[in-house]
Amino acid sequence: MVNMSYVLTIIVVLMMASALADASLIFDTADVQVIPGQSLTLTCGVKQDFRLCFWENDRGDIFQVEDVHAGVHPGMRTPEDLTDNQCGVVIESLGVEDLGKWTCKVLLAGRSLVGSKKVGKTKAVECIEPFVRLGDHCYYFYESGVKTWEEAREYCLSMGTWTDLAVVNDCHQLTLVWDHILMYYNSSRYWIGGADLGQEGSWYFVDGSTVPVGTPFWYPDNPSGNGNCLSLSFSHGYFDDEDCEIKVHFVCQAFE
Repeated sequence: MVNMSYVLTIIVVLMMASALADASLIFDTADVQVIPGQSLTLTCGVKQDFRLCFWENDRGDIFQVEDVHAGVHPGMRTPEDLTDNQCGVVIESLGVEDLGKWTCKVLLAGRSLVGSKKVGKTKAVECIEPFVRLGDHCYYFYESGVKTWEEAREYCLSMGTWTDLAVVNDCHQLTLVWDHILMYYNSSRYWIGGADLGQEGSWYFVDGSTVPVGTPFWYPDNPSGNGNCLSLSFSHGYFDDEDCEIKVHFVCQAFE
């Protein structure tokens, strides 16, 4: 005698296996080039019922799409069109720290679907005056007067949509910036975009990246704890921590 319960179980299992086999990710893996400060739509859909989906960026931050659509993550929202894009999200103002690989992962019953793409920065053909190109970046060396660190940052921010105090976190760029100062200027020090104003001893640039520690960036025995804002010395080309209220020249950067 045939066990109908067993037969029905087999049928259900086969139907579920067939459905899972038909499941596929709707995802464009092509890399994208963006301009920081603009919005970015990350699309990701699935042809099947799913349990949940999330996005992970290059830093390892994970954003569950259900939370994004519920408004839990500031600066991220639901796309206007969710057709074949159930797991899509929008980053409202892309920061430099958002560049890199973004991965969409969709969890189904018994399996997962994954798609990744790289978000890169659009390269500017040339720097807009008064900025000058050094390596891959555009800088403006302010020599018309002196300002505190906060005043210098306000000035840099006022220069364009995506401008700020300079972020110098690469040895090659540090050499280029210092060589330019040595060649064209003779001021004692320059503000750049680093500070530990959030927590003493935790140094970050204005784009959210960590200020490198030790040589060849910092002058020996620095940071000394005498200040909370980052300057670049004309005399030796290293970072120094300075009192944020002193007034010196500064370097702005245009982030393409």
